[in-house]
Amino acid sequence: MSIDPVKQDPTTTCAPAIPGLPASEPTVEPVTLRRATPADAAALALVSAATFLEAFTWMLPGADIIAHCAKNLTPEAYAKYLQLPETRITLATVGLDTPVGYAMLCTPDLPTLKIGPGDIELKRIYLFSRFRSKNTPVTNPPAGSPADVRVAQALMDAVVADARALGKTRLLLGTNEGNDRAIAYYRRNGFSDAGRRTFQVGSQQCCDLVMAKSL
Repeated sequence: MSIDPVKQDPTTTCAPAIPGLPASEPTVEPVTLRRATPADAAALALVSAATFLEAFTWMLPGADIIAHCAKNLTPEAYAKYLQLPETRITLATVGLDTPVGYAMLCTPDLPTLKIGPGDIELKRIYLFSRFRSKNTPVTNPPAGSPADVRVAQALMDAVVADARALGKTRLLLGTNEGNDRAIAYYRRNGFSDAGRRTFQVGSQQCCDLVMAKSL
């Protein structure tokens, strides 16, 4: 038995393009940075889960990635973070405010380190890989960044500026000790090794390298 192809109804017209969006996928999409607000909790949950999945498919089992996202990367979790006085989240967006990356500062949660009042943690910084190209422009680079700064570096520059504006003197982070690309990136940005910690992702107990940068 054969199935006839669906015939186009000549009276049917396609929906018009959304104003402000290109008619086809662009080669280069300018990225805009902005401060996240509590209204962005759902967008943050979406982009954080998607970028975490992209970043760690090669390292972690899918079930553990899903469990981690369902527990930690939820709208409720971000809404709670955004109520805290030291939380600062920078969103990277394209088009009509579609999130493609973010960076999150918050009060340190690093039990293996001695934490002082001048410390703050870069809890997360993620960006979809397609926006890491040097050809991706940033429409509003942070003050002090070059006009042609890459998106990932613009996010880091925004983090440093926010940490200094809060009066902090040391920026901390934890990253999987097997993630050589991320570790090299942080070292290029002035971070050095400061310790180790364990970090649970689903059923997997991961070992993180803790790094620090003086501000």
